[in-house]
Amino acid sequence: MAKEKASTTPKAASPGSGPFPLINPDDLSKLNNRNMQVATRAARAYFDSAAKFNQEFMGFMSNRVKKDIATAQNFMKSKTSEQAFHCQAEFVEDAIRDYAEEASKILNLVADMAHDTMSPVEERTEELLHEIDERAKGDEAVSE
Repeated sequence: MAKEKASTTPKAASPGSGPFPLINPDDLSKLNNRNMQVATRAARAYFDSAAKFNQEFMGFMSNRVKKDIATAQNFMKSKTSEQAFHCQAEFVEDAIRDYAEEASKILNLVADMAHDTMSPVEERTEELLHEIDERAKGDEAVSE
């Protein structure tokens, strides 16, 4: 009597069976496609925010260099030590104010960047959690 050859074709898993009971392997392609869309949205938000950040920072640095040059020119034009001192004091006061304002702007841009980048990921996570809960409810109803 000849032995029957075992089938080498894998059986398709159904929801509720196998190592991932709540995920149907047939749906993985759809899941991956949706996840790529979300990753693309997150990346686009990140790069848009990074461009705003760079534009803000470069604009700030350009203005600061112009002010620094103007201060150096005024300092060299000083006729007395008192004028030079006031020129330096004004420079320090102006620089501290400018850098503090810029730090505030940068921190806000970074916070916006984090929010805009993570929003699509948070939305997708909520979708997946809801889908897992719905599948679990369906599996419970089938097993009862």
